[in-house]
Amino acid sequence: MKKRKLWIILPACLLALCIGLTVANTVIIAGMKDKVAALEGEVASLENLEVERMGLLAGEYEALPYRVYVPENAGAKLPLLLYLHGAGSRQGDDNRRQVIDNSFFKAILSEESLAAYPCVILAPQCPQGKGWVRQPWGPGIAAQLMGMLEQACAEYPVDRSRIYITGVSMGGFGTWGMLRAYPDYFAAAVPICGGWDLDDDVALAPAMKDVPIWAFHGALDMTVPVERTRDMVKALQAVGGDIQYTEYPDEYHGIAARVYNEEPELFPWLFAQAKK
Repeated sequence: MKKRKLWIILPACLLALCIGLTVANTVIIAGMKDKVAALEGEVASLENLEVERMGLLAGEYEALPYRVYVPENAGAKLPLLLYLHGAGSRQGDDNRRQVIDNSFFKAILSEESLAAYPCVILAPQCPQGKGWVRQPWGPGIAAQLMGMLEQACAEYPVDRSRIYITGVSMGGFGTWGMLRAYPDYFAAAVPICGGWDLDDDVALAPAMKDVPIWAFHGALDMTVPVERTRDMVKALQAVGGDIQYTEYPDEYHGIAARVYNEEPELFPWLFAQAKK
């Protein structure tokens, strides 16, 4: 009888222990999730404060979030610079990832640059699953970008003869794509480690031959092969395009900081361009 009772009691105890551990783990996990959510909220608040200190205000156009910088006491018409981020900044719709810890904004929003080149800056955040113009990142949002640009031109003192575009990686592809789709809209462009769409042909390059372009790529790039920019440059050179190209022989994909911060002639060249 004692052995039979023992065989009944032991499984019951084990079952109770398992249930207890499960409940305890559930409580612990729930507590950890709450702590993680609280920490994420704190990080988000700090990042929002950082972005606001940079002078970048939040905006939205047809559910497309963007940040905009407008110089204080802007009176005269100003150039507008559109920045397209890379694929790594498509983090939902937080409207922060495209500008936080970004070498472009560290360069363009430096005290020296702001004094020399006052301008309106637009930095949209591409939604997950989409690309700026089209594949390989997903359906393109070029029409939304143009609507956003037109909205900015209506709201801020923008000189329409000096609208510029630049982008990195996916944003570099987007820069080339926007030039192909709207060649008469932009006064100059700086595509960085991008190229043409994977499913298209460089034969369409002549459409943008009159736009001043300064392209950059790293020869050792293993993320976006350097040939993607070389092909575009060759196609534009063949039709007398206004193209200059800088290739870093010792660099891989991460060249944005070098381009924006270590090319002393870049911003002077860019802001000197204007449509005739």
